[in-house]
Amino acid sequence: MKVLLAEDSSVVRVLLKQVLTKWGYEIVFAEDGEAAWRVLERADSPRLALLDWMMPGPDGLELCQRVRKDEQEDVVRGLSAGADDYLRKPFDNVELEARMRTGRRIVELEDELVKVRAALHDVQAREQVHGRVVVPPSDRTPGRGGPAKR
Repeated sequence: MKVLLAEDSSVVRVLLKQVLTKWGYEIVFAEDGEAAWRVLERADSPRLALLDWMMPGPDGLELCQRVRKDEQEDVVRGLSAGADDYLRKPFDNVELEARMRTGRRIVELEDELVKVRAALHDVQAREQVHGRVVVPPSDRTPGRGGPAKR
Protein backbone atom coordinates (compact mmCIF):
# COMPACT_ATOMS: atom_id res chain seq x y z
CA MET A 1 0.00 0.00 0.00
CA LYS A 2 1.23 3.48 -0.88
CA VAL A 3 1.70 6.06 1.87
CA LEU A 4 2.33 9.76 1.43
CA LEU A 5 5.08 10.92 3.75
CA ALA A 6 5.09 14.72 3.96
CA GLU A 7 8.05 15.76 6.11
CA ASP A 8 10.47 18.66 5.75
CA SER A 9 13.22 17.08 7.89
CA SER A 10 15.46 14.79 5.85
CA VAL A 11 16.52 12.91 9.01
CA VAL A 12 12.92 12.14 9.98
CA ARG A 13 12.12 11.16 6.38
CA VAL A 14 14.97 8.62 6.36
CA LEU A 15 13.91 7.16 9.71
CA LEU A 16 10.25 6.87 8.71
CA LYS A 17 11.17 5.43 5.33
CA GLN A 18 13.16 2.64 6.99
CA VAL A 19 10.32 1.72 9.34
CA LEU A 20 7.54 1.98 6.78
CA THR A 21 9.32 0.02 4.05
CA LYS A 22 10.15 -2.68 6.60
CA TRP A 23 6.43 -2.95 7.28
CA GLY A 24 5.73 -3.32 3.56
CA TYR A 25 4.59 0.19 2.61
CA GLU A 26 5.53 1.98 -0.59
CA ILE A 27 6.53 5.56 0.23
CA VAL A 28 5.67 8.67 -1.79
CA PHE A 29 7.68 11.63 -0.49
CA ALA A 30 6.83 15.31 -0.21
CA GLU A 31 9.23 17.80 1.36
CA ASP A 32 6.64 20.51 2.05
CA GLY A 33 2.91 21.16 2.13
CA GLU A 34 2.61 22.28 -1.49
CA ALA A 35 4.30 19.13 -2.78
CA ALA A 36 2.08 17.04 -0.50
CA TRP A 37 -1.04 18.77 -1.82
CA ARG A 38 0.00 18.07 -5.43
CA VAL A 39 0.36 14.38 -4.55
CA LEU A 40 -3.01 14.34 -2.78
CA GLU A 41 -4.74 15.91 -5.80
CA ARG A 42 -3.61 13.16 -8.16
CA ALA A 43 -6.04 10.44 -9.14
CA ASP A 44 -3.57 7.80 -7.95
CA SER A 45 -2.82 9.49 -4.63
CA PRO A 46 -1.97 7.26 -1.66
CA ARG A 47 -4.87 6.25 0.57
CA LEU A 48 -2.78 6.91 3.69
CA ALA A 49 -0.82 10.03 4.55
CA LEU A 50 1.64 10.84 7.30
CA LEU A 51 1.73 14.63 7.44
CA ASP A 52 4.18 16.76 9.36
CA TRP A 53 2.26 19.05 11.67
CA MET A 54 4.60 21.97 11.00
CA MET A 55 6.27 22.30 7.59
CA PRO A 56 6.67 24.96 4.89
CA GLY A 57 3.57 25.76 2.89
CA PRO A 58 0.33 24.27 4.12
CA ASP A 59 1.04 22.38 7.34
CA GLY A 60 -0.38 18.98 8.22
CA LEU A 61 -3.48 20.48 9.83
CA GLU A 62 -4.32 22.63 6.80
CA LEU A 63 -3.79 19.68 4.46
CA CYS A 64 -6.24 17.61 6.53
CA GLN A 65 -8.78 20.44 6.37
CA ARG A 66 -8.35 20.71 2.59
CA VAL A 67 -8.87 16.98 2.12
CA ARG A 68 -12.00 16.97 4.29
CA LYS A 69 -13.36 20.07 2.52
CA ASP A 70 -12.86 18.41 -0.86
CA GLU A 71 -14.63 15.29 0.39
CA GLN A 72 -17.60 17.40 1.51
CA GLU A 73 -17.71 19.20 -1.85
CA ASP A 74 -17.62 15.79 -3.59
CA VAL A 75 -20.63 14.68 -1.54
CA VAL A 76 -22.52 17.87 -2.40
CA ARG A 77 -21.56 17.56 -6.09
CA GLY A 78 -22.70 13.92 -6.15
CA LEU A 79 -26.03 14.68 -4.50
CA SER A 80 -26.60 17.68 -6.78
CA ALA A 81 -25.97 15.44 -9.79
CA GLY A 82 -28.91 13.25 -8.79
CA ALA A 83 -27.50 10.75 -6.32
CA ASP A 84 -29.92 9.91 -3.51
CA ASP A 85 -27.22 9.11 -1.01
CA TYR A 86 -23.47 9.00 -0.64
CA LEU A 87 -21.30 6.53 1.22
CA ARG A 88 -17.68 7.32 1.96
CA LYS A 89 -15.01 4.68 1.85
CA PRO A 90 -13.90 2.89 3.85
CA PHE A 91 -17.44 2.00 4.77
CA ASP A 92 -18.91 0.20 7.71
CA ASN A 93 -20.89 -2.95 6.80
CA VAL A 94 -23.76 -2.05 9.14
CA GLU A 95 -24.03 1.43 7.60
CA LEU A 96 -23.87 -0.04 4.08
CA GLU A 97 -26.67 -2.46 4.91
CA ALA A 98 -28.84 0.34 6.33
CA ARG A 99 -28.25 2.55 3.28
CA MET A 100 -29.02 -0.34 0.92
CA ARG A 101 -32.27 -0.96 2.81
CA THR A 102 -33.15 2.73 2.49
CA GLY A 103 -32.33 2.71 -1.23
CA ARG A 104 -34.45 -0.39 -1.76
CA ARG A 105 -37.35 1.26 0.11
CA ILE A 106 -37.09 4.38 -2.09
CA VAL A 107 -37.16 2.26 -5.28
CA GLU A 108 -40.15 0.24 -4.00
CA LEU A 109 -42.03 3.45 -3.11
CA GLU A 110 -41.33 4.88 -6.57
CA ASP A 111 -42.64 1.67 -8.18
CA GLU A 112 -45.79 1.86 -6.05
CA LEU A 113 -46.26 5.51 -6.99
CA VAL A 114 -46.05 4.64 -10.71
CA LYS A 115 -48.69 1.90 -10.23
CA VAL A 116 -51.05 4.20 -8.33
CA ARG A 117 -50.64 6.93 -10.91
CA ALA A 118 -51.42 4.50 -13.73
CA ALA A 119 -54.52 3.28 -11.84
CA LEU A 120 -55.71 6.87 -11.39
CA HIS A 121 -55.28 7.54 -15.11
CA ASP A 122 -57.32 4.40 -15.87
CA VAL A 123 -60.12 5.54 -13.54
CA GLN A 124 -60.07 9.00 -15.09
CA ALA A 125 -60.29 7.53 -18.60
CA ARG A 126 -63.29 5.33 -17.61
CA GLU A 127 -65.05 8.31 -15.99
CA GLN A 128 -64.63 10.39 -19.16
CA VAL A 129 -66.09 7.54 -21.26
CA HIS A 130 -69.20 7.53 -19.06
CA GLY A 131 -69.75 11.24 -19.63
CA ARG A 132 -68.23 12.52 -16.43
CA VAL A 133 -65.46 15.06 -16.45
CA VAL A 134 -62.81 14.54 -13.81
CA VAL A 135 -60.47 17.43 -13.09
CA PRO A 136 -57.05 16.21 -11.95
CA PRO A 137 -55.91 17.74 -8.64
CA SER A 138 -53.03 19.56 -10.35
CA ASP A 139 -55.56 21.47 -12.48
CA ARG A 140 -57.73 22.56 -9.55
CA THR A 141 -56.11 25.92 -9.03
CA PRO A 142 -57.61 29.35 -9.66
CA GLY A 143 -57.17 30.64 -13.17
CA ARG A 144 -56.84 27.18 -14.72
CA GLY A 145 -60.55 26.64 -15.34
CA GLY A 146 -61.18 24.40 -12.37
CA PRO A 147 -62.64 25.10 -8.99
CA ALA A 148 -60.36 26.72 -6.46
CA LYS A 149 -59.14 24.62 -3.56
CA ARG A 150 -60.51 25.71 -0.23
